[in-house]
Amino acid sequence: MAPSPMSCLAALLLGVAGLLLPAAVPAQGAAGETGAAAAPASAREEAWYTAEVPVTSQEARERSAALGRALAQVMVRVTGQPEAGSHPVVARALRSAESLLLASEYRETEELAGGVPVRRLLLAASFEPDAVDALAVAAGLPLWTGERPKPLLWLAIDDGSGAGPRLVSAQQLNVVRPLAQRGLERGLRLSLPAGTAVEQAAVSSLWKLDAAALAVLGGRYGARVQLLGKIARAPEGGWAAEWLLAEEGRELRRWNLVDPQPQRAIASGADPAADVLAARQAIRIPAGQPEVLEAELLGLRSAEDWLGVAGYLQTLPVLRGFEVQEAEGDRLRLRLDLAVDRARFEALLAAGRRLEVAAPGEDAEGRPIARYRVPR
Repeated sequence: MAPSPMSCLAALLLGVAGLLLPAAVPAQGAAGETGAAAAPASAREEAWYTAEVPVTSQEARERSAALGRALAQVMVRVTGQPEAGSHPVVARALRSAESLLLASEYRETEELAGGVPVRRLLLAASFEPDAVDALAVAAGLPLWTGERPKPLLWLAIDDGSGAGPRLVSAQQLNVVRPLAQRGLERGLRLSLPAGTAVEQAAVSSLWKLDAAALAVLGGRYGARVQLLGKIARAPEGGWAAEWLLAEEGRELRRWNLVDPQPQRAIASGADPAADVLAARQAIRIPAGQPEVLEAELLGLRSAEDWLGVAGYLQTLPVLRGFEVQEAEGDRLRLRLDLAVDRARFEALLAAGRRLEVAAPGEDAEGRPIARYRVPR
């Protein structure tokens, strides 16, 4: 029986409750075959600004740590950099991830561990996209911009049973779950072919990692980028994986791995593919040189206003410290010690929406002074 249209291009799930990545809907071909066109994507996909992490309770202390882990995942997805969370500026932000938070919720999920159902508690957190982008810029990290390719995954596995290599299709999502999960952690979405008779017959070309041959089949899905993989038992033991990333039949990168665990061998296709695709679309905006900035805060109507602003300033990862100079009426003079230049600092302020950038002024000696206003 031919696969149903909705099964011809299966979207892999993000690790976020209820969030399904956009799937291309196939159109009927002239000879009764099925094909798919790529779904349009926005330049900034807000799904990448949401992550979920396991927790053992809903206590405040664990929540704070979990939000930091979730923000670290988001920074990896947004920048394409696997070590983004350990950058000094980002690491400081992780301690106050709540200040970048849009929404969060707890949910329970059930998984099988050794055949036994196990319930887990997860915290899903969505962060303000503008604030996350500004944090990346302030840290001097790249932004993975533009419409991201959704590589079509051609994977063949020979389990050593004597049946030879077999194509993994949209009906075997569980087989590629380790690869899908690692890809999503890196900000990379994958799709699977339907597994038609024509595609099954092409497994010999796949076993040769023949990108040109698979590009013809992939074209029916509107897939310009394809990830080819073959996994088999290694002669020395364990599992050997070979991968090739291609665009329209042209090789972009090739790599391999031998691992005792088949799950890790399957997952090994994600990181190099994400590295290549993120690097091609990366925009890096320099953080600039650190500055010490003379500034005025305007619109402080009470001590509570100042306490709120002071608490907010302490959460800013690009602010190394501040010193109060003098107060007069609703104005407060500060000296701000920035880890980045003024432009990057003010981009982060704009994203946070806790202080507005006002027109600059001058002090009593005619020297320029930055001004920021508490919004009302």
